[in-house]
Amino acid sequence: MQRVTNQMINNTMIHNLNRHQAEMDKTQNMLGTGKNVRFPRDNPIATTSQMIYQSRLTEVDQYIQNLGEAKSRLDEVDTALQSATRIFQRLRVLTVQGANGIYSNFERKEAVATEINEMLEELVAISNTRSATGRPIFGGFQTGTEEIPTPFVAIYQTLTAGNQGDAMTGTEYRGNIGRMLREVAKGEYLDVNVPGNEVFWATNQILTSNKDATNYASETNQLVRIDGRELSISAGDNLDVIIDKINNAGLSVRAIKGGRNNLIMESTTPHQIWLEDVGGGRVLKDLGLLNTDYPHPPNNLDPTVTVNGMSIFEMVIQLRDDLVRGDQELVGGRDLGLLDMALDNILRHTSSVGAKQNRVDELAKRSEYDKTNVLAMLSKTEGIDIPETVMNFKWLESVHQYALAVGAKTIRPTLMDFLR
Repeated sequence: MQRVTNQMINNTMIHNLNRHQAEMDKTQNMLGTGKNVRFPRDNPIATTSQMIYQSRLTEVDQYIQNLGEAKSRLDEVDTALQSATRIFQRLRVLTVQGANGIYSNFERKEAVATEINEMLEELVAISNTRSATGRPIFGGFQTGTEEIPTPFVAIYQTLTAGNQGDAMTGTEYRGNIGRMLREVAKGEYLDVNVPGNEVFWATNQILTSNKDATNYASETNQLVRIDGRELSISAGDNLDVIIDKINNAGLSVRAIKGGRNNLIMESTTPHQIWLEDVGGGRVLKDLGLLNTDYPHPPNNLDPTVTVNGMSIFEMVIQLRDDLVRGDQELVGGRDLGLLDMALDNILRHTSSVGAKQNRVDELAKRSEYDKTNVLAMLSKTEGIDIPETVMNFKWLESVHQYALAVGAKTIRPTLMDFLR
C-alpha cells in the first residue's frame, strides 16, 4: 500500500490550485484580447490559418489602396481629355465658319488667329498637366526633372500674318512611352496613364527610309524595339524577313517594302512611332531609319528619313495659318478632315480611360467584398465565443473556490493539532 503523507496532499493541492490559476489566466486573457490564440504553441493549426488570412487581408488592403490611386490618376487623365475635347469642339466651329467664308475681312482673321493661339497655349498646358504627386500625366515615366520639366515643349516664332507676333509654330515631345502599371488584383495589372505621343497625335505617322536595302542582311543576332516591344532579328535576316517579323508582332505599326527596296513604317493608329536599336545593335540604323548621334527617341530619326504625319498641335497651327490666309478650300477640306481625325483620337482615348474607370470601380467593389469575407473567416479562426468563454471562466472560478475550500480543511491538521 502506498503511504500518503500530509506533504504529498499539500503538494497535490498546490499543483491543482496553480493549474486552475493558469487556466483562469488563459481564459481571462482570451476575454481581454478577444482572441483564442496567444502563442503559436496554443493551437498550431489555428495559427497557420490566421497567418494565411492575415496575409490575404494585407494583400487585399494593398489592392484597395492601389485601386484608389489608379482611380485618382484616371480621373486626372479624364479631366484633361475632356478639356481638350471642348477646345476641339470650338476649333471645329471656327473651321466650319472659316470654310463658309465668314472671316472675310482682315480684322476678323486677326481675331480668329488670336483665339486659336490661345487655344494652342491651353492645349499645350493640358498636355503638360501634372498629377497630385507632381508628375506629368502624359509624359510616360517622365518625372518632371529640371532637365526635362515638361513632356511637350512649344516652339515660338514671330509671325507677321494676322499680326500674331510671337506665335507657336511647333512642339517637341520630350517624354517617353512608359506605362505606369498598378496591380489591382492578384495577377491583374492596369496602366493608369497615356503617353503624350499617342493621345496628342492627329494622324497616322509614316516613316520612309531613303536607303536601298536590296543587299541588306543582319550580320549577327540583334534586338530592335518598336513602340516598346522588343523584336529579335537573327543573323542573316534580310529586309523581307524583318518586315514579316514587324507585321506579325501585334504592333500598331505595319512595315512595307518601298519601290526602291527601302523600308517604310506606318502606324495603324494615330501615334508617333517609337524606334530603338537595343544593346548596341544597328539594324534600324543600317536600314536608314535611325541616327546614332541622337540615341533617344523620338528625335533619333536619320535626317534622310521622310516623315509624314502630325501632332494635334501641328494640325491646329496649320489650321490657323490657312484661316489667316483665307484659303477656304484647304480649311473646309484638308483641315476639317484632320481636325475630325484628331478629335476622334482624343475621344478614343477618352473612351478607353472611361472603360478603365468602370473596371476600377468594379474591382474596388470586388476587393471590398473579398475583405469582408477574409475578415469574417479571420474572426471565426482567431475570435472567441464570448458567452461560452465567460461560462468556462465562471466554471473555472467555481472549481478554484471549491479547491480552496477543500484544501483549507485538508491542510488544517498538523503535528501540533495531534499533540493537543
